[in-house]
Amino acid sequence: MLALVLLAGAALRVDAAVHHGRFLSTDERAYARLAVGLETTGRYAAPGMRDPVHWPPGTPAFFAVARQLGGGADRADLDPPAIYAAQAAVGVALIAVVALLAWLLAGPWAGVLAAAAVALYPPLSRITGDVVSEPLGALTLATAVLLLAWAWRAEERGDGRRAGAPGPWRWWLAGAVLGLCILVRADLLMVPAVLAVLVAAILWRRRGARWALGTAAGVLAAAMLVLAPWAGHVTQLRGGQLTPVTTSSWSSLFVATYLPGDGGMTGLKRELGDEARRHNPRWRDVPDWRLRATWVLDAVAARHPELGRSEALRRETLANLRRYALGDPAGFAGMQTRKVARMWLGYNRGTHIAPRTWILAVHLSFAALGLAGLLWGLWRTRHPMLLMILAIVVVGTAVNAFFVAEARHNARFMPLLLAGGAAGLVLSRRPSAARAPAGRSGPPRGSGAAPPRPGAERARAAAGAR
Repeated sequence: MLALVLLAGAALRVDAAVHHGRFLSTDERAYARLAVGLETTGRYAAPGMRDPVHWPPGTPAFFAVARQLGGGADRADLDPPAIYAAQAAVGVALIAVVALLAWLLAGPWAGVLAAAAVALYPPLSRITGDVVSEPLGALTLATAVLLLAWAWRAEERGDGRRAGAPGPWRWWLAGAVLGLCILVRADLLMVPAVLAVLVAAILWRRRGARWALGTAAGVLAAAMLVLAPWAGHVTQLRGGQLTPVTTSSWSSLFVATYLPGDGGMTGLKRELGDEARRHNPRWRDVPDWRLRATWVLDAVAARHPELGRSEALRRETLANLRRYALGDPAGFAGMQTRKVARMWLGYNRGTHIAPRTWILAVHLSFAALGLAGLLWGLWRTRHPMLLMILAIVVVGTAVNAFFVAEARHNARFMPLLLAGGAAGLVLSRRPSAARAPAGRSGPPRGSGAAPPRPGAERARAAAGAR
């Protein structure tokens, strides 16, 4: 069954890679141009690009490798077939990783169910035809959670009171992969810290405070060590100003806090399009919807000609917070709520592609079923890995709601939601499902056996001797 699911998922992704769209958005062009720069010069730069570190390096580096393995391509060809082939390979690998994750948590049928949901979920197959970071972000995030589940499985099988108990290196390996996740998607920067807290909490009773805190600190340290070379490079480029991943924070925060534009790019262009055209008369005949966000933000930064662009946007962002978050807290809270709805009540459909009702219905159904299965399984079993999956989805939603929330941002969390939902449903149906503390060991999952009562082993041994 799993093999059939993988074949079906691969076929859908190959079809999307072959029949990809021709229009490249601003982000897609940036990723593609940076990949060309890495492939041809070895530098993270592109001709005419003022701020290349506005975008995290993971996806351009991946695309550069794909171009190289594909035999190279002309510099003018921003999206050669090799990039879409690489996106298709990532999509198939994501199905396999999700299957392994759900299988590890709840058995083979949970793995097949989760894999089928990811393979047949239309937005995840169609995004193969886009030059974006979501497929690779989803794969690295799911891989990190798979490694966390593997580490927890070793804890379940071992005994924290024995000298032969498993060491912390599995947890630390998961932390290192979380660092790779952040290099692909900078909005995941808070995830290692949240997961480190959960790791400490679930291991505290099982292995003791010292071991739990040391392991959790190792998870966080491993993620930071992976980030450190890039963060040091970017910080040096910016004259010593600490920059963990990208320089996009103030531009994104300005858009996210601009209440008249409802915290989104479309509203920003609608409200400030005239100002952008006054700032640069070359765009006087360009309608709002065709304006680039960079042009609009340039006009905003021009309000403070004595400052650099980043500093000017920082000042305008702080002004937004004073004017809207403090001056109109109800309206600002309503905008944040609408951004959450924008993220989850829509689906990734690419640029300039009309929405389709049946795909929206599938998206809403899959998201609702995944969340319901995850919550039900967590309530019934208190499984720590289900809690970690829920924490990742909640933190990712909160971060995107504070910044610029778009429907395509749910694409990297949907695989985890579907895996957690499938595992939760299967776990909750087992007779041995019990609301036990997460750190307490018990019988093998699915065995139906009860833990032995104190003294039972000694009574059986005495009976055998008699």
